[in-house]
Amino acid sequence: MGRSRKTGQLYVYRLTLRLWEGEDEDLIAFLESFPIGKRVVAVKSAMRNGPLIFLEADDLPDEDDLAALADDLLL
Repeated sequence: MGRSRKTGQLYVYRLTLRLWEGEDEDLIAFLESFPIGKRVVAVKSAMRNGPLIFLEADDLPDEDDLAALADDLLL
């Protein structure tokens, strides 16, 4: 019999996430704790259950600016 077919508009987002040793150990450990086939479910769950932070795209730094800010905070 199987699952019933899903209805509605499907949205597909393909992301490349670059994590750096020395900066992103917590995120690396989180993702590595799940088998490859379960990582999407884990990320979706974390996004749904984590603290809700509403950001505007214009308010987000790009990755290089974020790394420079982290360096400044550590010095």
